[in-house]
Amino acid sequence: KETLVGYLNKVSNTLSDEEIEKFAVRSPYATGASIKDMVNEALIIAIRDGRTTITWDDLWRAKALKEVGPPDDAEYVERERHAVAIHEASHAVAAHLLRAHAAIDIATIERRGDVGGFVSSIPEEDRMFEWRSEYEVDLMVSIASLAGERMFFEGDNSAGVGGDMRSATSLAAAMEGTMAMGDTITSFAGTTVGPNGMPMSPVS
Repeated sequence: KETLVGYLNKVSNTLSDEEIEKFAVRSPYATGASIKDMVNEALIIAIRDGRTTITWDDLWRAKALKEVGPPDDAEYVERERHAVAIHEASHAVAAHLLRAHAAIDIATIERRGDVGGFVSSIPEEDRMFEWRSEYEVDLMVSIASLAGERMFFEGDNSAGVGGDMRSATSLAAAMEGTMAMGDTITSFAGTTVGPNGMPMSPVS
């Protein structure tokens, strides 16, 4: 945060203390060099818009540009633009309503390669462990795209949900098979069953 304030003090900006705190928390892997780069990019964005003062939107766009790269110079067919917006909005709504363990970082429908858009989240605390309840929410956020598309397109859905289904399936399989997060005894991987029928930790 101090590094960010130091570089922002070198340029005209309208960021509040709350916005600076929020940006710092949601940029946990930023280095001094990358913070300087983002502030400079934010100034370029402002200048291209005919301004000399950086706003929150300028800095956030600069963050997205530096972290995920520039979008492709491509235009959607209008119906696909609408479909992608529905798809990503479904992820975003589910994440906003259900995810207490992470905040939405970037939500976009800008095309990058074979990715039509994405919604990414970032933890606001530096923690060591994830919990079953959090993974269950992650599953719901992943398959929200399928639910949203079928809701808005009369039961139909695009192949774009395939990546989400693969991610959800992989996570669910890991929860059930290796993390002891399933509902049956078989989900307790790497354990043996004792005389009372309860799982026992293996003896090392």
